[in-house]
Parts: sequence; C-alpha cells; structure tokens
Amino acid sequence: MCGIAGFWNLNNQPINEAELLQFTDSLAHRGPDGHGFYIDKSANLGLGHRRLAIIDTSDSGKQPMSFGNERYWIIFNGEMYNFIEVKSELEKAGFMFRTESDTEVVLAAYHHWGEEFQLKFNGMWALAIWDSQEKKLFLSRDRFGVKPLVYCYDGSRFAFASEMKAFLALDSFKLEFDPAMIAQALTNPKLVEGDERCLIMGLNHLLGGHCLTLRHGEVPKTRRWWNTLDHLQETPQKYDEQVNCFRELFLDACRIRMRSDVPIGTALSGGLDSSSILCGMHHIRSSYTSSDRLANQWQKAFIMTYPHADIDEKKYADEVVKHADVMPYYSVGTADLYLKYYNEILFHFEEISDIHLGPWLVYKAQRENGVVVTLDGHGGDEILGGYTWYVTAALKDAIQKASSIRTLQLLSIMFGLGVNLQMVFSKLKKNKTKWLLQSPAIFTSFAYKHDMPLIGNKDLLFKTLYTDFHFTQLPTNLRDFDRLSMAHGVEVRSPFMDWRLVCYLFSLPDSTKIGSHFTKQILRDSLKGILPETIRTRTHKLGFPNLAEAWASPQSQTFMQDVVAGLDFQQSNIWDGKQIAKDLRTAIQTKNEAQLHQVWIFVQACSLMKLFHDKKKAYQ
Repeated sequence: MCGIAGFWNLNNQPINEAELLQFTDSLAHRGPDGHGFYIDKSANLGLGHRRLAIIDTSDSGKQPMSFGNERYWIIFNGEMYNFIEVKSELEKAGFMFRTESDTEVVLAAYHHWGEEFQLKFNGMWALAIWDSQEKKLFLSRDRFGVKPLVYCYDGSRFAFASEMKAFLALDSFKLEFDPAMIAQALTNPKLVEGDERCLIMGLNHLLGGHCLTLRHGEVPKTRRWWNTLDHLQETPQKYDEQVNCFRELFLDACRIRMRSDVPIGTALSGGLDSSSILCGMHHIRSSYTSSDRLANQWQKAFIMTYPHADIDEKKYADEVVKHADVMPYYSVGTADLYLKYYNEILFHFEEISDIHLGPWLVYKAQRENGVVVTLDGHGGDEILGGYTWYVTAALKDAIQKASSIRTLQLLSIMFGLGVNLQMVFSKLKKNKTKWLLQSPAIFTSFAYKHDMPLIGNKDLLFKTLYTDFHFTQLPTNLRDFDRLSMAHGVEVRSPFMDWRLVCYLFSLPDSTKIGSHFTKQILRDSLKGILPETIRTRTHKLGFPNLAEAWASPQSQTFMQDVVAGLDFQQSNIWDGKQIAKDLRTAIQTKNEAQLHQVWIFVQACSLMKLFHDKKKAYQ
C-alpha cells in the first residue's frame, strides 16, 4: 500500500525533478517507509512512489520497479492477495523472479497477458505501468475502486496521483473548485465518488473497474475492463449448499488477506461485519497449518468507545475480543476531539462530509501500536443488505408480489434494526437545497448509464444493492476509509470486497441476504459456531457513528458561528451565507441538532476550500 504520482510532459518540456519530488512527497503520509523515482528523459515522463512496506519489506521490493531489461516500469498502490498463485502459474510458463514482492508478479503478468492480466488478480490496486519501448502509459484501478486514482489532462501534460491534494504541488496546476460538484456534495454526497469528475476542476476519477491508456500524440483512452454483470454465475439450488459455499468463499477471502510480512490487526466495532472478520481470522489461525505468508501477529483489535453515549458498542466488541482471544486497544471519543483534529482530518479527508473522528482515532492507534495492516468489514452492508433502506426495498418487492408472509417478516426485521440516523437527516435535504445558490451537478458515469437498463427487470432490492455497491454508497465509504486510514499510513483490507464473494452474492436470491428473520441471513447462518451467538443474532446496527456533540456542543456552535460570519463564507457563490447565518442562530436558540448538523457540513466545505487554497499558496 503506497502513494503514487506521475506526469508525462506531452509538450516536450523536460521533467522538473524538484517538481516531481514535491508532487510525490505530498503523499508521504500514504507511504512513510521511503520514496523512489524514475524519469524517462527521452519521453519527458516521471514516476514517483511513496512506500508502505508490507510484502517483501527489503530493498528489492522498492518502487518504481522495472522488468524485462528495464522495458517496463511500475508504481503500484495496493495488494494482490493471490500473487502467490499467479506467481506459480508464471513460473510454470518460464518466468523467473528476483524478489518476493507482489509488484514484480504484476509486471510479469502484464508482460505475459497484456491488459488481460487484470482479470488474473484478486486484490485492490491503483497502478501505472510505463512501457519505455512502445512509449505507452497504462493506468488501472481495481474492480470496485477500493484504491483511489485521480488524473488530469490538458493537452500538454497528463498527470495522476492517489489524492487530489497532490496536484496542489504541481507548478502549472490551477486550483479551482467546481461549484456544481461542491453543491452536489452538499446535497447528495453519495453522488460524488462514483462520478467521473472531482470536486476540483480539471481532475477526474479513474473509476473502479476501468483502465486508461495514453500514447504520445493521442488523447487518453479509458476502457471498462470489469463489469460484475458479466460474471454472475449458477449457484446451488439448496440453501444449505449456498451457505456452505458462502462460508468457504468468505473464509478464503479472509485467509488470503492475512498474507503479510508485517503485523496485522482489525478495527472492531462490535457489529456483525467487523466481528465476522475477526472471528474468521481466529478460525483460520486455529485450523490452518500452512504458513502461506500469513502474518503470525494478528491478535490486536482496535475499538472505538464513547463513554456513557448511546452509540457506544464496547460491550459487544468485548464479547468478540474474549471469543477470539485477542488483545483489545481502546480509543476514546469525546466532543472536544472533533475540533482538536478538525483541520488535520479535513485536509487528509479532502471531501465534504462529516468529520469521522472514530475511524481516524482507531487507525491512529493502530499505527502507534505497530499495526499497519487492518482487516475490516467494509462492503458487508452493501452486498448483504445491512441498511434499513434495503429492507424497505425488499418490503416493496413483497407488497408488489402480494406476499403477506414475506411482508410481515420484513416488517419484523425493520423493527429490529432500530432507527437509522441517516434516514432522519435525509428529511432535511430541503434545508440544504434552500441554502444553495448553485445547482448540483448531474451525476456522470457511463458505467451507470450502461448498467441501469440491464438490471431493469430485476427486483428493487437487487437494483438498490447493485447501485449502492458499484456507484453510490460503497464508493463513498471506501473513499472515506481510505483517506482516514492512509492519513496514518495504515492499509485497510476488506474481505467482503473479494470479487468471488461479490459475484456469488449478486447471483443468489434476494432472500439469502434479507431472509425470514435477519438482514445478512447467509452470513449469519454460515458463521454459526464461529461467531458468538449474541453477535450472530444481533439486529441493532450502528457502525461508526459520530457524536451529536460534534456539532451541538457550545464550543462547536461558537466555531460554526465564527466560520459562517467570515468573509469567505458570506461571499460564497455556491451557498446563501446570509440565510445560513440566520438559520444557524435559530437552530442554536431552538437546540435543533439536526439543522445544526446541516450547517456543520457547509462549514466543513468552506474550511476545506480554505485549507486547499492555503496549501497551494505555500507551494508557490
């Protein structure tokens, strides 16, 4: 796991080595273990890499790495969990390897299979490969966009990096926020990460499952190399067999993600997904004898606590800790910490959303305690139907089919889930719309437009899960946790994101996900005897929520008032500063926490833009 950056001067200007160094080192937090550079002077191309050493931590694993008598050069952010198996296949084809890294296996696979190498790997990645012989630059992003990749192209230069903030270090880059995308983030933040555009003008996401090729004299060409709909499969007819197949896939997804040459751990909330990961790791280590590059040190669980708050889940996490026989590490969240870390989190987060204090503190604690790889539960909700709106979708399907028994079952499940705060806040969208002077951007994704007609005849639950997983909810969550973890140089691995598991689950009937008694029915049934029963049958869901005091405490209210009264906020051409200031005063008087939360997001938008402008000035 690393930070990558590079640019190709297509106007024949030579590479400014100092600029390349500055561009790369702006991502030092993503790779604190070292840096490396490659410059092709004949092509005016430069590649930079910040290293987080996990697989083959020796100097031989450094990047940029070459292959084929220095024909190919790669910078790679991510992990190929099945690199041992792919390496074995390549060795049988006559390849010899000089390192123990997965990076070298990627290069050999690219040489052997061309762009089809992407289908060979089970992993998460954002990478760039330079073919110095053909003068071709190839960029690729993993199937579901777990690892980030942003690029810009203006005809004279093509540049790319792991984060938006890196582009501030480029001399020629003009910082200008896109008002329509800012408005989109303020009204519907789930429609930002899956969009081809970014918050900053001129920057674009290379979307998950896409690759990009650039040759001199041509424009960048993107291609969608992965579509889940093309990989759906025949599944067992009997539910017991479906459960057994799921168990095997899930445990193997955990197993290959335990491959590491450094200690690993997990972020444990006490909910079903993270508990399943940790208990799966415990089960694997108790029953699996071969080393297979599995980490020997894995027995650390990092837990977020909020003493005396309704959102505290410590008692559930402690049950899992006891069951899996691991060492717990606790981070304590209090209201004052939101403002203490406000600028630091916001700058690294570089998006408009809540300040996610909990994960930030958990990953900070992991780094401080020698853990730089964490297996977490991201993707479980979006693939297994964990949120309340999925039950609502299934309920609509049942009503349409006039299934009274199924309808009653789903109503019971919904009751057990409890109140979802996001649904409460969504009712206040009218306030945000009223405050905006700028219309939100129209969601732009050719992949989305292509897929929607193809799933038109599916049930509403399938449509909702598919859309959330590939285009809206999950891309947002993956982005958030990538930023929050990599700010501390910690790599997050997500077994629920294993492509085999994803394709299998989208091929199963909806009832295997939202069953007769529970959400995530097949996960619960498959882990009987592996999970503690109190966790396996738990229905109430929280995840990583924020304390309401983040925006409702007197200190936070004063902070918001100061920002809202500022010149930058009042003169914005995106929102109505005067109206927001008026509504903020009313919300403070009436103690309207929900409306205070809405102002809190606008305040963060203003703060983020200021932080970026200040950083750009510092580079000049």
